[in-house]
Amino acid sequence: MLRPLVMFGYSLIFIITIIFSSGFLNVILPYSNTIQTLGEISVKWQYLTQHKDDYDAIFLGPSTTYFGVIPKLFDEYMTTEGKSVKSFNFGISGANVSELDFYLQKILALEPANLKWIFLDCSVDLFTNIGSTSTQEIYWHTPRKTIENFQLIMESSIDSWKVKVPYIYANFQSFIYRWLGIGQLSTLWQERILNLDLSNSDPLAKVSEDRLIQESGYYAIDWQKKAGKWKTIFRTNGLDTYQKNLKNEQTKLANLNSESAFNNPSTIYGVKMMENIASRIEQQQQINKNKIEAIFFIPPILETDSNPSALYKAYKSGYIETLFAFNNPNNFTKLYELDYRIDSAHLNHEGAQEFTLLLASKFTQYLNNPGQKLMNGRV
Repeated sequence: MLRPLVMFGYSLIFIITIIFSSGFLNVILPYSNTIQTLGEISVKWQYLTQHKDDYDAIFLGPSTTYFGVIPKLFDEYMTTEGKSVKSFNFGISGANVSELDFYLQKILALEPANLKWIFLDCSVDLFTNIGSTSTQEIYWHTPRKTIENFQLIMESSIDSWKVKVPYIYANFQSFIYRWLGIGQLSTLWQERILNLDLSNSDPLAKVSEDRLIQESGYYAIDWQKKAGKWKTIFRTNGLDTYQKNLKNEQTKLANLNSESAFNNPSTIYGVKMMENIASRIEQQQQINKNKIEAIFFIPPILETDSNPSALYKAYKSGYIETLFAFNNPNNFTKLYELDYRIDSAHLNHEGAQEFTLLLASKFTQYLNNPGQKLMNGRV
């Protein structure tokens, strides 16, 4: 009678030992600190760590930042205005706010000696993407970050359990994959033994690493092999919807100011996330005695593609001090013209040039008049 119980006990101890050993190894091995097989993210991170003291400003955001802000052009404009700035684009395609917060912590941990401004595009108000088992999602689900996400999900009294449970499950799944190192042995085998390039699963989306670094982290969608196909699909299948959404938003904004118009409930606890991000930067200033300012901005994007309400609420609540908003198509008409866009959510290279100059212009105005904390085209 006791023998089955003893065997079960030994088996349970063995399983628990394997789980904790795997997790411990994944914490102390290079995987925990080195970004591997993440394509452009790996390239950008490696370069930034080696040149962390070279930059005054870093742009951190999802694909709207990655494909939308040109550091070299931004710096050139600032020079013409008598301001010396050297910036780097750490935009991450497909990133959500929780992932951006993870990389913000990593950047601050580098303690860049000359960093003065972090521009944050936090319009994607989510905790995880649908692909919870993707390499990109797994990497940032450290124990600390996953627990933070769970706390924010549980603290919300707005969303029902029907909404909460899928986010809890997705975060837990990503964490388990990271903790147990699932997929790492397969990755090692394919890269080292089979000599396969796993940096990007879509060969048409692969970027030139040299050009990525030459452009300080920026890479136009136009430069990718699939750009033509991407644009054709949008013009064929998404154009009518885009124009309809654009017209509806222009009508709504014509009758309301932009803060009131974008007053939808935050998708997933975005206000608290904005508070956490701003708090991290403030804490870093106290530690290093080096003033770093958070400049939040909303790119030229329609409400149907993002939810900026959390940013407006965080600003009104005083959690964030500075917000540049470009999501008003009535004030920034040119940025929403088809000639400047690759699709509904993203600018093409010409659009990125226009947006970068506008962003640099607003930033110059802000530096000349720091009292102007909210800049949405009406001030």
